[in-house]
Amino acid sequence: MLKSVCVAARSDRQNFLKTCVRYNFIKKKSRFKLAELLENIDFIIDPFFTPEELNQLARKTQFVHRKGKIDGSLFFDLIVFHSEALKSQSLNDLSASFKVKNHIEITKQSLHERFNKNALDFLKEALKRMLKKQLTTPQIKSPKSFNRILIKDSTCFQVDESFVKDYPGSGGGGSKASIRIQFEYDVLSGNINDLSINAFNEQDAKDSLATINLTRMGDLIIRDLAYMSLAVLQLIETWTAYYLCRTSPSVHVFEKQNDNEYHMMDFVTIQQYMKKHGLNCLEKEAYLGKKEKFTTRLIIYLLPEEEVAKRIRKAEFNNKKKKSKKPLSKEYKARAALNLFVTNANSDEIPMEKVWSLYRLRWQIELIFKIWKSVCHIEKVKKVKQHRLECYIFSKLILIVLAWQILWRTAQNLFLREGKALSFFKSSKTLFSLKIDELREIFILRKSTMETFMKNFYSLSRSNHLLEKRSKKPTSQELLLDCLRG
Repeated sequence: MLKSVCVAARSDRQNFLKTCVRYNFIKKKSRFKLAELLENIDFIIDPFFTPEELNQLARKTQFVHRKGKIDGSLFFDLIVFHSEALKSQSLNDLSASFKVKNHIEITKQSLHERFNKNALDFLKEALKRMLKKQLTTPQIKSPKSFNRILIKDSTCFQVDESFVKDYPGSGGGGSKASIRIQFEYDVLSGNINDLSINAFNEQDAKDSLATINLTRMGDLIIRDLAYMSLAVLQLIETWTAYYLCRTSPSVHVFEKQNDNEYHMMDFVTIQQYMKKHGLNCLEKEAYLGKKEKFTTRLIIYLLPEEEVAKRIRKAEFNNKKKKSKKPLSKEYKARAALNLFVTNANSDEIPMEKVWSLYRLRWQIELIFKIWKSVCHIEKVKKVKQHRLECYIFSKLILIVLAWQILWRTAQNLFLREGKALSFFKSSKTLFSLKIDELREIFILRKSTMETFMKNFYSLSRSNHLLEKRSKKPTSQELLLDCLRG
């Protein structure tokens, strides 16, 4: 029995990959030997910075005023390629490390003084230039109207309470100071659209309005409901872009009857109708907002009973926690039994039955944040002065952006050329634990080339970093391609 299931799953995967080839999503599997395959893959990646460019940038940001012991390149080396130890090293440790590796003697007091606003500006500008200078990676072609498919979310972590003025948090039992990092990228190309540090109390809805200018015509924006207020949806439509999100329980949803009469949508009746007729999903034209009556396409999915029960238990627990004696209404329970999605893309661009699958791509960003914390340890910073803390965080982000480009190029080549899925978690562990010194030799010491590094990393990844598939669940790339082909 188990053997027949495995054969069926393998057959489904093979058929899917054949379909992808037919739709020109991926190339036919190459029968080349590894050496021949590597020769046919474009791995040319120019270093983001030369030491000379870093020194010029340090002077431009006034981190370096005159020739001294530490120039821009040496500081970049210290703060970026030795960032793994920053969470535990003291200034004296850094001073000793600097002497051993660079043969330059500098006191811990001098290092303390170097962590200032100009140092922070230097690293901020370096990160900004890296994002502008993003590598051209192999891109999944979309036959739809979407130029980019952007997913966005934020991750937070607590810092010492001494930073509460600049980074106010949520309070509660932990530190009163917290940092929020916003991250948005295009799932077709891997290019990062937004990477920014804010205070925890700068919520996602506020960020969504503040960064609306990053939207381009033809973008499909997939976000959690915390980002997507009615004002944001209207702005996205104004930019001739597309949105896909769930509706907030607090938003009034209307339908039009008798031409110009609006009535609240009856989700109790809708739930009963779907159950009676065995419908998993249905579509309606909806109008959002008590005053706005914003026209949109509403796609309704009926959830499994176990998921509905889970939602109801959670709501009842929250009511009990708030000491509320008011029982859950029939309307609330009916909405809890449904997943409500809204989009302004038409049915040709996003068919009704593909909406939920496409929205699931958003969950990939949670894996990215897991890597940031469990592999990169971005949140593990000891109590230091503010500029030093911020320098540490930006140094981690610079390394994360560099690693992201390497991993994304590897993942796309593996999938587009061989139909294999990369495990970002496995490959990140190798990259951050075993490969940082090699990258330092390329970017700082200029002892090797990025092309050599990428070929070796690709070879390692196709044998040690492949994603282990769980039963018949598609990988994120397969999920994306399945949605795009309609």
